[in-house]
Amino acid sequence: MTDQYRKERIERLLYELKHELTVGMMQGEIDESLGFDFIVPVSKSIPRGVVYCRFETRPMVNLPYMSHDQTGLRVIDGGKK
Repeated sequence: MTDQYRKERIERLLYELKHELTVGMMQGEIDESLGFDFIVPVSKSIPRGVVYCRFETRPMVNLPYMSHDQTGLRVIDGGKK
């Protein structure tokens, strides 16, 4: 499996998650406040470090400068090459 394949798969899963969360919250099937976190036991950028991953949803005031067209979901390249 290539790095690009894995990155594209994660991006696809994030968009699927966005869809499921949006539909579930709009239909009242799931709560607006969710949290999920986990630790990846190795870091490429910090010797003997770990990577802390966190996902959180929470209600907030709709601010006029916030764009609803932007998903904010993206996989970024990180770590040392």
